[in-house]
Amino acid sequence: MGKTVFRLFAAVPPGLEHIAEKEISEIGIKGKKVEGGVEFQGDLEVLYRANLYLRTPTRILLRVARFEAKTFSELVKRVKRYPWEIYIREDVPLRIRVTSKKSRLYHTKAIEQRILEGIAERVKFEPKKTSEEDLGEALVVRVEKDRFTISVGSSGAPLYKRGYKKILGEAPLRENYAAALVLISGWDKKSTFIDPFCGAGTICIEAALIATDTAPGLFRSFAFEKWRIHSEELWEKVKEEAKERIKKAETAIFGFDREKKVIDAAQKNASFCGMSELISFEVASFPKKDFKEAWIVTNPPYGKRLSKDEAKNAYRMLGRWIKKSFSSAHITLLSPSERLVRLMDLSLEKETSFSNSGIKVGIYKGKFDIEEREDSEKDG
Repeated sequence: MGKTVFRLFAAVPPGLEHIAEKEISEIGIKGKKVEGGVEFQGDLEVLYRANLYLRTPTRILLRVARFEAKTFSELVKRVKRYPWEIYIREDVPLRIRVTSKKSRLYHTKAIEQRILEGIAERVKFEPKKTSEEDLGEALVVRVEKDRFTISVGSSGAPLYKRGYKKILGEAPLRENYAAALVLISGWDKKSTFIDPFCGAGTICIEAALIATDTAPGLFRSFAFEKWRIHSEELWEKVKEEAKERIKKAETAIFGFDREKKVIDAAQKNASFCGMSELISFEVASFPKKDFKEAWIVTNPPYGKRLSKDEAKNAYRMLGRWIKKSFSSAHITLLSPSERLVRLMDLSLEKETSFSNSGIKVGIYKGKFDIEEREDSEKDG
């Protein structure tokens, strides 16, 4: 049963699909990038490894059913043909999400009711429903032009919930977004790494996990552990292999923030995943240190945390600090506004964009080199 080949899908925030596709290839899996994620195939071990290692996806879905239905009675008949007893248990609450587009069956609540009816006829019990994202397993139903695709989530809670972030900051950045920033930056895992707006430490912690090759899923559990086809022996083998890959990092990681309470939170979060010795957190606002060369990866505050004038000032100060404290710096940051980025007076270009908590944001990247700046100023 463990060698059954599944059709799998790594759901990814739109705009980050290319990062996830590269991640998947780096763990030896061939994937195909599509809108909203990456499609791939594999056995139970591949499914385990995808959940354990991938940093940017939000969940790994298993495609269970594909069929056409134009009436509710036909829908129930189609649904009950599939082996839902493998994935759904009487004692585990089930969360279901339905979308319908250009189909005769368009009422999502009615579709949900009939699908649960078909599942109940198959498994001989009424599945418990829940709306809690972290409880039970998601059943994702997509209907388009009368074609149904029903997937079972193998992850359980979203993959960005690594398990180490016990204390949240004022405006926490999701772990998968933080990981995407680090991966897009092209950090060599050896040079000094700095987040001058570190908050609860998410970017620094994700950088530490990447530098040590620590699988992000080692600190949590997954929905597939309750499936009938789950192999505890295989799962333990995959986890042991992941633990053996962890290595000592050859880098220095710094996180700065002006508020002591968030630095305290960052330090505690880092300790939960064993990264506290690798990261130096400090209560400071643009400290006067001669770093010379570094990778700067950060999420400057915006939105409700700062007024427009305060946000503008933060970007200006960040730009001045970089030009004053570094001879060379690779810069990657998350921002909702290109105008704010331009206030830094540095050559940063937008790499991609996505939605963060309903706000459209871009990832900007560039390099500052004091010698190149001086040469260009002389030429000018």
